Amino acid sequence: MNFVITLFGNEIPTLVVVFLVIGIVQILLNRILADTGVYNYVWHPGLFRTALFVSLFTMASLLIYN
Repeated sequence: MNFVITLFGNEIPTLVVVFLVIGIVQILLNRILADTGVYNYVWHPGLFRTALFVSLFTMASLLIYN
C-alpha cells in the first residue's frame, strides 16, 4: 500500500515524514545517551548512532507499511 501525505498541494511520500520524525528522535536520544555516558562504553560511537537510526527507521517503517 502506498501512503502519500499532501502538504500545501504537494504530495510527499510518508517515508520522508517518518525519516524526519526519526531524525528528531535520534537527536534527542543521542543527547540522552551522551549525557548518561553510554558512548564511553561503545567501541565506535558513529557506527552505533548509524545503526540505531537505521533500526528506529526500519521499525517505524514496518509499523506503517505492515
